Order: sequence, then structure tokens, then C-alpha cells
Amino acid sequence: MNLAHPLLIIGGLMVFVGCGSSAPDVRNPISLGQSPYRDKLTADPLLSKSFLACLAQVRDEKQMSTESAIEPVRALIQRIRERSSSDADSLLPLEDLSADLIKKSLPRFDLAALQQVVMTIHHWHNQIGIDEEDLLRDTSRFARLLLAYNKAYFGDLRFIADQSTPAGSARRVLRITSNGFVDRSGTAFLFPGLSGQPMPVSGSPTVDSGGTVTSQRVSADLTRIFLEAFFDAAFEVPAIHGATALRVEWASEDRPYPEFRADHPAVTPDAMARITRDALRTEAAVTTEVGKAVRGGSGAGTGNETLAAAVETAAGVTAKKLVEHEGFCYFQVKQGTN
Repeated sequence: MNLAHPLLIIGGLMVFVGCGSSAPDVRNPISLGQSPYRDKLTADPLLSKSFLACLAQVRDEKQMSTESAIEPVRALIQRIRERSSSDADSLLPLEDLSADLIKKSLPRFDLAALQQVVMTIHHWHNQIGIDEEDLLRDTSRFARLLLAYNKAYFGDLRFIADQSTPAGSARRVLRITSNGFVDRSGTAFLFPGLSGQPMPVSGSPTVDSGGTVTSQRVSADLTRIFLEAFFDAAFEVPAIHGATALRVEWASEDRPYPEFRADHPAVTPDAMARITRDALRTEAAVTTEVGKAVRGGSGAGTGNETLAAAVETAAGVTAKKLVEHEGFCYFQVKQGTN
């Protein structure tokens, strides 16, 4: 018999882990409570209908979608399939995982499905490493965002001549790095082997202050970057100034990523702050509970710290991005009634 043990309530999100007394089974699910936004609109059918229509809206289409809230994810994968490569089918596990979380009255994270998503992410990052130029030719919004996010995480690395070298001396070369990938809410992530400061390639050795490179840290960061790119391409929740999404070089016929601006805000600044807090609280709760499951002594435990870090991050960031989207639609609908 399986028993469900409530573990944590944060910001309206309840997380619990199913623990069984039978043989080990990695498919024991982690269940999440109802959306903190959907429940607030159940008493108003008109607002609820507008909210669901917003969730289902595909940003490149003028007509409001009559499909479910998973439609932006499905449409994104279809556009990748049409414009780029056969790699689109590798994204189907992520579509299935998102659909399970969106459609079900009691959303559940399936740990085996999360591991499939992690394998998909590993495949795409490997493609960048094998042929970055090929991905540059991919015109899909997801590919553009993923490559930009990946390059930013690795510091947007450049080497330039040191203009301050005295005349008559051998000109040094400086390594220039950025401050890393900056997500749509302004949080930065930088490969721990980089310091984010100019560093001379020749001359005196330089001590790197970027931190220790560990497989757990890097696997978690790369998982995060992929999911941020994927859901940003699907949902396009506006980004604040300084976000990497706003620095992407788009083709002339493509729309730039939407920026959250004070002069024409889609929602109020206070609402955007609330959305961000709710999303981060959700990520914290889900990451914690999935981490307990994949590191525990039950059958769900992976016995692999690197894989566990990627799996818990995949769960946390996926949940965060879905809450960002729901919160953005919720406050758009509410703001439109005021």
C-alpha cells in the first residue's frame, strides 16, 4: 500500500512524496497542490475563461487559441520541427511532463519522466558543443535563446588586445567575460570556473575567483539554462532590463523578446514582483522535495549525485516557469478588470 506524506506548504503549494512498501520503483510520483492562481478565479467564470485563454495563447498567432494551456509548448515544438531539425522529437518528453503538470487536477512529477527530460537536455547541450555554428543557423526562437543562454553562462568568452600596453612592449591579450547568464527576473548564473573579470592570457598568472567546478553544480546550471530557454520561447513572460533574452540578436523578421518596461507594463511592477516571488517559492519547494526523493533511501533514489542535482533542478525550474506563466496571465486578467 502506498502512503502519501505531506511535507511542505510554501506559497499555496503543497508537495508530498509517495512512498511504497513494495519493491523499489522510480516511478513513485511527487505530487503538487493546486495552482495558487487558478483557485482565485473559480468564482468568476468570465475571468476564469479569459485566464485559460491567456494560458493557451501562442504568442506568434493573432487568434486566441481554443486549445489547452499546453498549446504554447506544443506549438513551440512544432515550429522547431518545421524550421530546424529532427531534434524536435527529442523534446517530446518535456511536452509530456509539462502536460501532466498543467492538465491534471492534482499535478504529479514522475521521476522517471524527469530523468528522460534530463537526458534530452544533455543531448541538446552536447549538440552545442559539437557544432555551435550549426545551431547558429537554426532560426527557431528556442535555438536562438538556448545558444545565447549557453554562451552567456560560459561568460560570452572573448579575447582582445590590451590597449593599455605601453608603446614598444609586446601587446598582451586579455580574456573578457560577462557576468553570466541572466534570467528574465535578473538572477545571474556563471560557470564556476570563470571570474567574470578581464584576465590576461600572457604575463603573470591570475588567480581565478569563480569557484570550484563540480559535476553537480554544472549539471544543475545547464539543466536550468535549457529549461529557461525552452519555456521563455514558449511563454515569453517579459524580462527585465539586463536579462540575456533581451541581448539576443534576432533576424530582421523576428520579434525581439518582450521587455518589462515601466512606461508600458503588461502588469504592474508590484504584480511582477509577486509573480517572481511565487515562482521562486515554488522552485524552492519542488527542488527540496524532489531532492529528498532522489537522494533518499527509497526506490526513487538515484545513487548518483550528479544525476540527482539535474533531476531536482529540472523539477524545480519547470514548476517555476509554469507558475511564472500562470501568474503573468492571472494579473493581466485581473488588471484588465480594474
